[in-house]
Amino acid sequence: LETIAAVPPRRLVRRIADPKLPFGGTWTWEITAAPGGSTLTITEDGEIYNPIFRFVARFILGYTGTMESYLKALAARLGEQVVIE
Repeated sequence: LETIAAVPPRRLVRRIADPKLPFGGTWTWEITAAPGGSTLTITEDGEIYNPIFRFVARFILGYTGTMESYLKALAARLGEQVVIE
């Protein structure tokens, strides 16, 4: 991954830097103030180049699994409850 934009501590944009992978794109993390804490929003802008991987992502794995796992792991690490919307 490579960082293509950063505005600490509010925004981070990272891009997959390996052209050999069957997928690519960016994740954007944005932190905003919320009552009693903060809200982290992750936006994925991705492409799946390989048709087999595209099928698996759409019909078997789903598109949000990696982001949800990341958010749950982050919340556990920080000792917080996570609400995924």
